Amino acid sequence: MSDTDRIRMFAVGPDDPEEKREWIEALERAIDESSFCLGSATERFEFRCQEFLGIPHAIGVSSGTDGLKVALAAVGVKPGDEVILPAYSFFSTASVIAQLGATPVFVDLDADTLCICPQNVADKINEKTAAIMPVHLYGQTAAMDPLLKLSVKYSIPIVEDAAQAFGVRYRGKPAGAIGAAGIYSFYPTKNLAAAGDAGMIVCQDDELAGRIRSLRVHGDVGGYRHDIMGWNARMDGFQAAILSVRLDRLVKQQAVRTRNANEYAEALRSLDLIERVTPLGRTDGSDHCWHQYIVRLEARDRLREELSERGIDSAVYYPSTLPQQACFAHLGHVEGDFPVAESAARMVVALPIHHRLQEGDPTRVVTAIHEVVGTLAG
Repeated sequence: MSDTDRIRMFAVGPDDPEEKREWIEALERAIDESSFCLGSATERFEFRCQEFLGIPHAIGVSSGTDGLKVALAAVGVKPGDEVILPAYSFFSTASVIAQLGATPVFVDLDADTLCICPQNVADKINEKTAAIMPVHLYGQTAAMDPLLKLSVKYSIPIVEDAAQAFGVRYRGKPAGAIGAAGIYSFYPTKNLAAAGDAGMIVCQDDELAGRIRSLRVHGDVGGYRHDIMGWNARMDGFQAAILSVRLDRLVKQQAVRTRNANEYAEALRSLDLIERVTPLGRTDGSDHCWHQYIVRLEARDRLREELSERGIDSAVYYPSTLPQQACFAHLGHVEGDFPVAESAARMVVALPIHHRLQEGDPTRVVTAIHEVVGTLAG
């Protein structure tokens, strides 16, 4: 099989020469305006995101990770506090909590969606809980209604890790702006992708937005006056310029991702694979941007090897739980503490879903899976 026939896991960079030209023109404008750190290019992108999402505050930052740290600090997380989060996510979801001197309190997942389980959150709330941080994993939101009830009942802010869910809505509300604040990542493999690291914090509250803007520039409140400690977490103007170009294409690209997801689902049903190769369930009330198309099966690693030999890429997000990371060993968790998350780490596999796939590619992937699963069963 030729390399050009391979079904790739990612689609990064410009889609075509026309988009490449648009990138170069956007960068030239940023250069002409000296829009390097924040500046006019970032302001334009922030405004366009506010309009696209229908929110009052969209604040560009240097990465999704920096956005999480700034957002947590802005809602008041400090050393000695606890933040409740799912036991299964990208590492930065937990690392930013520890970097602020707080303790990550892990809880297990909803077995159907692999998002945070609200009942498990309720069981962990105590006087030290300073925030709840759900992760909108793989492109759909967590079940936010029960989390919002807990937030109101205990006066605990919610900071949404919406790194994988730009443009997604939960009961009509934009992911990231449902709780107190939320963040997006524009890492090059996201549905809205920069050409490097970039992120965004969104919120509804004017006062909170002011703190976030100050924290992303070392806590500067103007005139080199620093009432609080912050970080250098400014969005790069070049990334903002490219993101504005990519935002123009997002709706069309998202429609292709949705088409691909529907084709996967139909192919899995038609080949009677649902019981053996199980896709994730959907959060009631949530849209989906299909950042990843996830299935679960016992022979995950063998499947990936066989798919690769057939010219099909795949990936694992994520091969271990957060509590299993060595840097969190001091928290004392042992195997069996988070059975759903641990099962996910053993079984999940991500299949290509990006907007450069052609019609028929998902069916080709599922047909190959059917062949492999049949071999394993034999």
